[in-house]
This record gives sequence, structure tokens and C-alpha cells, in this order.
Amino acid sequence: MNSPQTVKSEESRLYVRKILAITLPIALQNLLGCAMGIVDTAMVGRMGVAPLAASGAASMVAIILFNFMYGFLSGAGAFISQFWGVRDIKTIRQVLGIIYRSAIIVSLIFTAAGELFAPKIIWLIDRNPEVIDLGVQYLRVIAPSYILAMFSYSFMFSSRCVQKLRACTIIDICAILSNTLFNYMFIWGKFGAPAWGIKGAAFATVLSRILEFTAFLIYSYASKNHPLAFKNFSELSGYTKEFRDRVVKTAIPVGLSDGLWGITCTVYLSVYGLISTAALAAAQVVNIVNECFQSVFYGVGSAAAVLIGEQLGQADLKRAKKSAVEFQWTCVVLSLVLSVVMYVISPFIMGFYHFDAATNEVLLSALHITAWTILLRMMCYIVMCGILRPGGDTKFAMIVDLIVNWCVVIPAMFAAVLIFHADLTAAMFLCYLGEGVKWLFCYLRYRTGKWMNVFTGAESLQ
Repeated sequence: MNSPQTVKSEESRLYVRKILAITLPIALQNLLGCAMGIVDTAMVGRMGVAPLAASGAASMVAIILFNFMYGFLSGAGAFISQFWGVRDIKTIRQVLGIIYRSAIIVSLIFTAAGELFAPKIIWLIDRNPEVIDLGVQYLRVIAPSYILAMFSYSFMFSSRCVQKLRACTIIDICAILSNTLFNYMFIWGKFGAPAWGIKGAAFATVLSRILEFTAFLIYSYASKNHPLAFKNFSELSGYTKEFRDRVVKTAIPVGLSDGLWGITCTVYLSVYGLISTAALAAAQVVNIVNECFQSVFYGVGSAAAVLIGEQLGQADLKRAKKSAVEFQWTCVVLSLVLSVVMYVISPFIMGFYHFDAATNEVLLSALHITAWTILLRMMCYIVMCGILRPGGDTKFAMIVDLIVNWCVVIPAMFAAVLIFHADLTAAMFLCYLGEGVKWLFCYLRYRTGKWMNVFTGAESLQ
């Protein structure tokens, strides 16, 4: 008979394996996506600063859309994670039905906005006529693919919540690689393809999204007893109005918060565009590099959300508290290490781009300030997205996010640029400082324990 210490040791090993099984695939997905993003921007950047600025401006529509759905899925995913903790497949598919309906409505709205208001959207970010013309070309090609992208994203995110990640990771990586290949083909006219320039970059993304959606569809029904593979549409719509309202009430605040974060990022780009087109192009590069480094934290944060959600679904509050502490310390260690790495490699990143000396100087300075603020920003992410959200404490996080971003950070950035003529580095520092303020409020909320809500009705183990 095994001793209690041996049993505990085995449980710890299994728990670590579960963390790694969630963290590594998601981190790999994001890291490879960002790496390919660097290659893509390098391809577009070789056409000049204006095309790079245009693609960045046009991509903000998709960024807002993905951010909204990420937030909505984070809120709804708390239900999927908790019901997965008690293996309630019927209710999981009902939550999935709510998610799919929301994805259709939201993606159609953004597609219409991209097609009908493309010139005005690009103008809000950069007033350069060349940037507007190129951005409109890009946006009108890519907008119709939003609905497929949202279905794929919803399925992939929900798969995380039921801890089915391996195949989704492979499909996503293949989609990322195919997007890069298609970019090479349709931007420059390789392998017999037409040379469409910036329109080719948009078309490449559309093709990769079609392939990704098809692969997810085949995988879900080829898999045996996949928890997300519904047999008929009634499984997606069998929920009560009370249950739907409960899910939506939890998910909408996060969706609005993250959707507005996408709009906030658009405003940030607009601020950088007021400095110069070179600053806007440099900011786009910084954002992609920053995403590469943050990909590790996205994996850790997703693992935290899934596992803490599962523990709360089982009403194991003591283990959920312990997990929250463990994930925060993990974030601290990773942040310190990656800050040093990012600072050291910053000069080499510029080698990917053919910018002039002035733009390179701006880019290097912005990369340095980004490196030294990783800890502030990622602690905010872990507490807000990895701890508060799986407990259903979404309204508080939304209020903090909105107040800090729109009442403090954005006015400060506009004042710094328009009144004090701040450069890109100073403007970015103000942006990053806001994340530290949000972390402080969210950490104080975490300490109260009010974030621990159990949706499954399971009896507390404490």
C-alpha cells in the first residue's frame, strides 16, 4: 500500500504534467504565430514603411474582433472549465451553442464595418493618403473571412477548457505556416501566383483561415466522443433562458472589456501615428515582438484559467487558492528571465527590417522599454485573466480595465504627444504603466477571495 507521501508526490507530478500539457501547446501556438508575424511584417516591410503601417492599421479591426471574442470566450469558458470538472458534457455543449451564436452575430457586424467603413477606419489611425489607400485594399479583402476565423477560434478556445489541445495545436501551427507560405506566394508572385502586394497578404490570410476551419471541422467529427462534437443542433440550443442569461452575464463584461481593449490598442496606434508614420511602423514591430515574448504567459495564463476553473467546478476552493499563488510566482520568475532576454536580443531584431537609421533608433528604444516592463504587464494578465475570470469575477475586472484605460492612460498619452511632444518610447511607457495600475487593483480584489464562484452547484470541499 502506498504511503500518503507517495500518493501526494504522484498527485503533484500529475498536476505538473497537466499544467505543461496546457501551457506548452498554447505557448507554442502563440510563439510560432508571432514568429510568423515577424516574417510577415518583414515581407510587407520590404515594400516600404507605408504598406507596413497600412497593414497594421487595417489589422486593428481583426484585433478588436479577436479581443472581444477572447474576452467573451474567457467568461463563457469559465463555465466550460467548471462543468468539465464534473464531466457534464450536455451542459458544455449548451454553453458552446451560446458561444457559436454570439460568434456569428459579432463576426457579421465586423465584416460589415470592414467593408462599408474601411477608409474611415484607416483614417482614424493614419492620415497619410498612401496608407489609407493601401489599408482599404487590405481590409476589404480580409473582412469576409472573419466568420470562419471566429468559428475556428471558438472551437480552439473551448478545446483548451476541456483540455483537448494536441490536435488543435497541430492544426493551428499548420494554418500559421500555410499563411506564411501564401504570403510569400501572393505578395511577391512566387510559384506562379500573381504578385498582389498588400492585397496578396490579405488573400493569404483568407486562404489559411479556410484551411484552418475545414481542418477543425474534420477533426472534431473524426475524433471519438469529442466533448465539443455535437450530434445535432438541439444539443446546442437545449439551455434555459435562465442559464443563457447566467452565461451571458458572466461573458459579456469580459467581451466588452477585451473588445474595448482592442479599440484601446487602436487609439494607442492613433497616438503613435500622431508622432510619425515611422513611429507607427516601429510600434507595429514592437507589438509583434512583444506578443512573441508574451506567448509564454498566454500558455501559463490559459493553464491557470483551465485548472483553477476545473478546481472551482469541483468546489475545491483550497486547491484553487493554492494554484493561484503558484501561477503568480511562476509569472514573476518568467518575467524576470524574459526581460533580460528581450533586452539582449533587441539590436538583432532590427536586422529583420530594412528601416532607415532614424526608424531603427526609435524601434530599439521602444523595444528596450517594452523589455523592462514585462513583469508589470504580465502580472496584470495572470491575475485578471488566469485567476479572476475562471472564478466568474468578470464585472470587477471590466470596471478596472475601462477606468484605467479611458480615464487615465489614453488622456495621458494624448497630452504627452500633443502638448509635450513625447516620442514613441515615452508614449509606450505611459501605456505600460497603466497595466501596473490595473494589476494593483486586481491583486487587491484577488486577496479578498470574492472571485471564487462555483457554477456547477457542487458542494464545497472545505
